[in-house]
Amino acid sequence: MLEADLAEANSSLKHIRKICQAISIGLRAIFILICIYWVVVVVSMLAALLQPGSVDGDASALSVLLYIAYGIIIAILFVIFRIFSSTSKGESPFSMKQVKRLRMISCLLLLYAVLDSAITLNTAAMQLETFNSGYISTNESTVLTLNFAPFVAAAVVYAFSFVFKYGVLLQEFSDETL
Repeated sequence: MLEADLAEANSSLKHIRKICQAISIGLRAIFILICIYWVVVVVSMLAALLQPGSVDGDASALSVLLYIAYGIIIAILFVIFRIFSSTSKGESPFSMKQVKRLRMISCLLLLYAVLDSAITLNTAAMQLETFNSGYISTNESTVLTLNFAPFVAAAVVYAFSFVFKYGVLLQEFSDETL
């Protein structure tokens, strides 16, 4: 009976490793596409800033800096690769290293949300000089939208870090009792 349980556990672990490896590969492919897109956009923004009229659209130094910061945060945010790649290599997902990674991802998501709001505000300010709430439209104006998804995601990831920390403590307790 014990051998059957052990074989089933090992089979589950192999399956989890394969899934984590597939997720890691998929995330890397997405990351490469995002990086290519980001570089193209930054280059076109810089071209519009340095040579007005050479590229369709307007760019300001602030919008270029915000977009560069935005890209850097997204690049750092892909520390999530490490969570899946270390699990696919057989490391336990319940380690303090993973808890720290989850908390770092949570902080980066929060920073991303703030920058996303700043970029939205900057874009709206470049389009028109007046804002409203979207309900009253007396003249041409821009509706300022805020994306709350990164704020919620940051809170959820931070909460998951406590679940993983609890898993670490349970694993340590289990190891000590054996």
